[in-house]
Amino acid sequence: MQTVDRRQMLQAVALAALGTGIGSGQAAAQLPMRRLAPLRHEAVQGLIDNYVAQGRVPGAVVALVEPGRHKPVFVSAGVTAFGGTTKATPDTLWRLYSMSKPITGMAIMQRVAAGELKLDQPIADILPEFRDMKVLIDPAKGLESRPAARPITIRHLLTHTAGFSYSINGNGPLEREYKRMGIQPGSVPAFLQPGEGALPDLQVMAAALAGLPLALDPGTAWKYSVGLDVAGALLERLTGMSFDKVLEQQIFGPLGMADTGFWAKDKTRLAANYLWTAPGTTTVLTKPLPISVLEKDGFTTRPKLLSGGGGLVGSARDYARFAQFVLNEGEFDGRTVLPRGTARLASSNLMPPGVFFDGSNGFGAGGRVTLFDTRSSGASASGWGGGTADAYGWGGAAGTLFMTDRVRQFGVVLMLQTMADSRLKRDVDLAAALAADAEGR
Repeated sequence: MQTVDRRQMLQAVALAALGTGIGSGQAAAQLPMRRLAPLRHEAVQGLIDNYVAQGRVPGAVVALVEPGRHKPVFVSAGVTAFGGTTKATPDTLWRLYSMSKPITGMAIMQRVAAGELKLDQPIADILPEFRDMKVLIDPAKGLESRPAARPITIRHLLTHTAGFSYSINGNGPLEREYKRMGIQPGSVPAFLQPGEGALPDLQVMAAALAGLPLALDPGTAWKYSVGLDVAGALLERLTGMSFDKVLEQQIFGPLGMADTGFWAKDKTRLAANYLWTAPGTTTVLTKPLPISVLEKDGFTTRPKLLSGGGGLVGSARDYARFAQFVLNEGEFDGRTVLPRGTARLASSNLMPPGVFFDGSNGFGAGGRVTLFDTRSSGASASGWGGGTADAYGWGGAAGTLFMTDRVRQFGVVLMLQTMADSRLKRDVDLAAALAADAEGR
């Protein structure tokens, strides 16, 4: 009951702030913040130095921000490719994969702030093809379906509770159908396997999804899915612009994220990505395989599918600006990019009542929200939240990670590129390093 009341209270705060337009440039009210000691980064620097020395990655960059004026601290280690000489820097470009999701989520929340969308509004108001959805009767056996118990809402898209699935969620009948129709968690055509359909654009993807059953009734459970890709299609339909133009107008332009987009404008700055498991197996390789061999021109040319769930490329310098915007509750360098109440709501728990992620976590606009502080409980320190309550963020398949921590008042962005390395304990390692650096602040 407390979660519901808190959510309703935050919604009321957001409604009071709806008069500010998207990226309006209006001067922001001064946020009440305590004076902090300078950001420490010795443990984080040691962490990425060790990753490079151990040969886990050729290089990595971490950005740290604190509330207020944008004065990021960057720490770097290594180079952009094994055997290379180009140093990893704040301007190196990285494949963000699912770290694209919080950006898409915030773009949706900007339209909520503008009064054009409501969290509990059916998406069929904008995408009418989703008006009469069906739900699988037995997901393990086939595509037989029944009418959905309720419509899919904006809230469901943002929190992976819409009932959609992902082709990476297994090989059941629905996931096989996703693959056949090209409904994939990314933008790289070369990743497709024999028999899988070509990647569509967002509107074709939305139409295909609307013609398939859902895995679950909307609002009943958290299931990782293409929900944030559907959110991108919804923004296209709402605005009449392509999704890349929407993000440029709403997020990248106002925040000065000049190097972030659906492909690397300067491919010479794109870090190499590596796979540590043999394709199609669970065998750990003794020498990593460069992903470029598999992805061909992926992330270097404009893709057909502008995937808001996993298609963006960006730098640590750019994503630090996004982290600052989230930590400052919608404000960046004196300008209101998202009204404070709505920004606070976006990084709070938006899950339907009684639904949790990973058993005990909430979910906000495209990112996890920790609900409990476990720092002194003896619980495991696993997870990027480091045991603090009310942290928000998400990571990417190649090891990137973003998190804002309101309790300790900092944001962190980790950029590296390694996939399917079961030996890399990134979340636990980073949580420990952040905790060590936070002591004495």
